[in-house]
Amino acid sequence: MKIVFSSLSVLLLSFAALAQESQQVKPKVYVAAGLSVSNTYDTTFSYSSYPSVEVGLVKNNFSMGLVLGRSNLSNFENDGISNYWYELKTALYQPVGDFNAYGLLGLGNYMSTRRIFIEYGAGFSYSFKAIDVFGQASNWDGTWYVTPGISYTFK
Repeated sequence: MKIVFSSLSVLLLSFAALAQESQQVKPKVYVAAGLSVSNTYDTTFSYSSYPSVEVGLVKNNFSMGLVLGRSNLSNFENDGISNYWYELKTALYQPVGDFNAYGLLGLGNYMSTRRIFIEYGAGFSYSFKAIDVFGQASNWDGTWYVTPGISYTFK
């Protein structure tokens, strides 16, 4: 756990240092939405899919965001706070041809518990001006997920 906190601290300090450089552009705000799908158990798509929305800052090849999500697409009629989670996620991007490849690291918690989870993984994105489409594979709380999504970066 110390490694995760240390890694997040280094990323935060790096982002703060980048923000201090006078010749660099200012961070931009982005919003994103995704649907993480796992292959866990013998359940239906609605039980193994996690929808989420993210708001954050991106500067140069680094982003940091707050993610809010729901534990699955089922049981909306019996909805409660225990079905929701939050995460602080960071990503480091590298251009590869027409795409951006990225690694990600996140730390989160279900809103009704004190059990912290870790997410790590990699993905790629393709830009259409301010709109990006992305796909990623990540290990989230010990389970592997594939997440397609879309994001918009404000100018």
